[in-house]
Amino acid sequence: MANRNLEDWLVEFDIPPAGGQPDMGAGGAPMSQPGGPGDPMGTGDQAAMPPDHMSVDQQQGLDDISDDPQYPDMPEENEEDDFEIWKVKYIQESIKGDPQKLEAMIKEVRDRDLDPNPRKFVEDNLQINFLRKNANVFQASNEIRKLIKKDLDRTNPATSVLSHIVQVLEQNPLMNDVFIKISGLGGGKMDQHRKFVGALTGSVQVGSGGVNEDLVFEETDYSIRISTRFLSKWGDVNLGRWFLKEDDPERYLKEAELERLENGSPEEKDVLRRRVVIESIAEHFRERAFIIDVVGSDGSVQHLGWDLGTSLKSAYLDGKLVVRSKNPDAKEAFIDEQGAIVPIPNMSIYYVKETGDIDSHEGPSTEELEFIDHRDGVLYLSAQLSLIKEASMSLQGMIVQEAPYNGNPTDLLRIKRCVPSSPEIIMKNC
Repeated sequence: MANRNLEDWLVEFDIPPAGGQPDMGAGGAPMSQPGGPGDPMGTGDQAAMPPDHMSVDQQQGLDDISDDPQYPDMPEENEEDDFEIWKVKYIQESIKGDPQKLEAMIKEVRDRDLDPNPRKFVEDNLQINFLRKNANVFQASNEIRKLIKKDLDRTNPATSVLSHIVQVLEQNPLMNDVFIKISGLGGGKMDQHRKFVGALTGSVQVGSGGVNEDLVFEETDYSIRISTRFLSKWGDVNLGRWFLKEDDPERYLKEAELERLENGSPEEKDVLRRRVVIESIAEHFRERAFIIDVVGSDGSVQHLGWDLGTSLKSAYLDGKLVVRSKNPDAKEAFIDEQGAIVPIPNMSIYYVKETGDIDSHEGPSTEELEFIDHRDGVLYLSAQLSLIKEASMSLQGMIVQEAPYNGNPTDLLRIKRCVPSSPEIIMKNC
């Protein structure tokens, strides 16, 4: 764990050094000896002249400084830059995992006139620290953080993080019931789930389920970028936006392959197009560890840890995933410079499953099952749990674990409804 590793998924934060004093000699006039020819104070004879013997011209040339301020105005510090410096220090401090210290740092800036994004960062992480100050959460968090630091697959960090979370929560059924409570929060469940995962891992919240990561687990020589998702069923898990860029072929194909992409046979073009798509998606999600939780109607919690970029690329090279274009009735489109309407086809990534039969070529028979769907610029994990489980057995960077509900079935609805109502939230007397 002590060796620095620059593999996929793990990103180090370089903290800019504090600026030093300016070089007073740089860019200025050459320095000269006092009293010499280059001295602006003049020659030795002029320096010997007493002040009351200065000529009229010299006296008239002096500026009146009697009204000048004692302390000249200095340029004001940019509060936005100041907050970014504080933010870097806050993320560094999170390595120690002390919620008291982090809460104190937040209170230093909370009363400032902050812009919306800094304000959200402050309030989100204040709530995470409130959670970590709970005795049960703090104990679980300490155990999880120790396990992460002791045993982490840096190539597939999501699998390690999820395994450690599930291992610790299995020892405390009451903590596992938190997922059931979160499921009863309606539209607020994803945000509270994100904060719960952040509190368990001692991570810093930097996003809210959008294009970029949601949490950052920081260490001295690496960091883990975590995206969280929480749902009541499988089949439509939003992974984030992705689109193919114009220069992606040049980025992922060699010169000879580019030539075949333009002038090769239809089969060659098709193979290369699919490869560019997979390479582009894998690179887009290269530094992303997904923690996806689904609470079933029976109270069971299904956990998926998925290092998406690593998983996609290796599975495609192994022939476990293929890309297929779809031609639905409704497509995205744009109008080119000549006025022609150019349709943008949607596509899907299919998991290649062996059926157990023998095909006509005496090889194993396979079928393609939709695994990831790309529509309207967004990628969705469209597979159901059974297929995800099967895929996790053969795909690198994917792990599925389940925690059944072991309580009284009659208590399940009570736990799910054990959340504050809207009046309790917005009509609270403060």
